[in-house]
Amino acid sequence: MNTVKPPRWPSGDCCAVLASKLTMDELHRRQPLQLFRAQDDLDWFTGALLDAPSLGPLLLMRHDGNPDGLTTFYVDALCDVKAAQAFVMDLFCLRDGEIAWALALR
Repeated sequence: MNTVKPPRWPSGDCCAVLASKLTMDELHRRQPLQLFRAQDDLDWFTGALLDAPSLGPLLLMRHDGNPDGLTTFYVDALCDVKAAQAFVMDLFCLRDGEIAWALALR
């Protein structure tokens, strides 16, 4: 694994749109990811950063200390939540049982 620069969010902030029970390795088998290790104000995490043509930056984070062991998907705070969730679900072929939570539509 290697390190990457944090994403530059067009709006200046990000928003978690959904979380999955799948591990990074399981997600990587569905869609090739360049994984990295980093630390934020919460904990160490394994992450992946994609540039989604329709959304901009898409950040995946799985914190080491997350008691539920979830992988969270972040997009720019001004992205359309429903479109972002649909994109992530389609890209990783996520089924309803693999989603731990999804942000309510605004």
